[in-house]
Amino acid sequence: MHISYQHANPFAGRESVILRIDGLLPDQTVCLLIDAGVGVDVDDLLEGDDEYLTAICLTHAHRDHYATLGENLRDAAPIYTSPDTAAILGDVIDAGEEFADRKAKETILDRLTPIEGWTTIVDGLRIRPVPVGHTPGATGMLLAIGDGDEQRTILITGDFTLRRAGGYPGFDLDLPVDIDVLLLNAASSDDTETTLTETVSRLTQRALTGSTVLATASGLTGLHLGYLLGHLAAQHDLYLPVTLAGHAGTLADRLGYDTPSVSTCVEFTDPDEVLESGAITIAGPEVPTREGTKSADRLFSAVEDDPGATLVQVLSGTDSPVRTASCTVHDEFLSNHPSRETIDELVDQLTPVHVVVMHQKGPAADRYKDKFASYVWVTDDQTPHTLLDDQGWTPPPWVSAMTRKRVEQSPGRTTRQIQGLPDGNDALFPSIDRCSDADLAAEGLDIDAIAQQVPQLTEDDSPQVEASGVAHDPVSPTDQEDEEATPPSIQRVLDRLDQLETSLRDARYPARVLDVRDGTTILRVDAELPGVDAGDTVGVVSEFETESDRE
Repeated sequence: MHISYQHANPFAGRESVILRIDGLLPDQTVCLLIDAGVGVDVDDLLEGDDEYLTAICLTHAHRDHYATLGENLRDAAPIYTSPDTAAILGDVIDAGEEFADRKAKETILDRLTPIEGWTTIVDGLRIRPVPVGHTPGATGMLLAIGDGDEQRTILITGDFTLRRAGGYPGFDLDLPVDIDVLLLNAASSDDTETTLTETVSRLTQRALTGSTVLATASGLTGLHLGYLLGHLAAQHDLYLPVTLAGHAGTLADRLGYDTPSVSTCVEFTDPDEVLESGAITIAGPEVPTREGTKSADRLFSAVEDDPGATLVQVLSGTDSPVRTASCTVHDEFLSNHPSRETIDELVDQLTPVHVVVMHQKGPAADRYKDKFASYVWVTDDQTPHTLLDDQGWTPPPWVSAMTRKRVEQSPGRTTRQIQGLPDGNDALFPSIDRCSDADLAAEGLDIDAIAQQVPQLTEDDSPQVEASGVAHDPVSPTDQEDEEATPPSIQRVLDRLDQLETSLRDARYPARVLDVRDGTTILRVDAELPGVDAGDTVGVVSEFETESDRE
């Protein structure tokens, strides 16, 4: 048995590798492509007649992991992925601009092979998905390789979080098998939960003050935000309508989401069909353009001159956001990856023999060198590197004798392998299915922090759950009499109007005109505006009184 890895795009995203396994088939090397990121060319990587592309493993439907799928369809290789990623991949491709060749898309969809449990690739090699959070539908992949009387395991994390993502479970550190090789996507973010909480707070606060709110995001991020906002509203009895427009709505429908307060509108002719004061509309792309024709572009053109509207751009890439408009403009950079401490925790818990660092380069990757009781591979070339040969697990040529001793004598590795491997109990593994309950804390939201920005979000507003499991709001005798006099639906409207009146009154800040020159008016506001940062654009409504008005 011989196992090696080779970076497939070390000079781009570094999320793709070729895994080679010799010893399973006579006179042939089994080659697996893990994700098809930017710059991957399998034809340049595979050599000789004995190497063929056995399969492609796709961890999730983000562009940096599927961008070159259409260019690497050879040897009739199946594409293994989760059922939910398979369900949305065609829609994701249609929303992007990478696949001008429609025949390539058809071939991709034909080759998709959704997997939920152990699936045989070739005799002696099986694969199964494991939950990893990060984004709806994402999974890691676990490989089990038969080597005589032994089983070798390789875990491919893909992009992962311990947090849930739109209801999908995060990575479970307590796997029922030992991991020999860990292909670790080490992209990290230490402020994801803070940014996610601030984004949800801002959207909620602006909508509850009566603003027409447009959030622009990629399809899967928009779907995730809609899920969080809808369940936040339901759990705290807020009137907060959310519409997923265009691509985000398509994904929600395709995955069968039924989120409280959230509706979908895949197609619309008039922006007013999906825009509403006191409501949130989510659409893509992340940065709208004034000349564009996509959902976010058309909606932005309808709100950019409205000083009472709000645009919140949720970014994941490096696009330059909109900075100037009459509406209030914000942007947030949201990268749903684990913190560095979480990555360290994962490796320490799994204690693999080998750790191959992926999706990072430079100092961010170098920090993992000699960090764990494992052989850590931080390479930036396309050279095949041997992990296992006829003598056993092979350390990197540069490690010291002391490192070898530390790895070989590590107490973390046990003998659990037989329990959860292909012939064992499949129920031992965590499910990749979307969770039936909504746990906002598990998603990374800090509800206490949101409550500081959104006064309506208080414990008293939260429904109480009795032993029967039915939610009830506390009702005093006086309240009960009022409810009998006023239908609940009318009362909710009246309460909403009271909230808007209070919010608008509280949000008024007198401003003094300092100068008017060359078409520019300079104002001075003698108060600190909440929720406004340096560089933000705010709308101004003039209430200037003429001399006759004052008289």
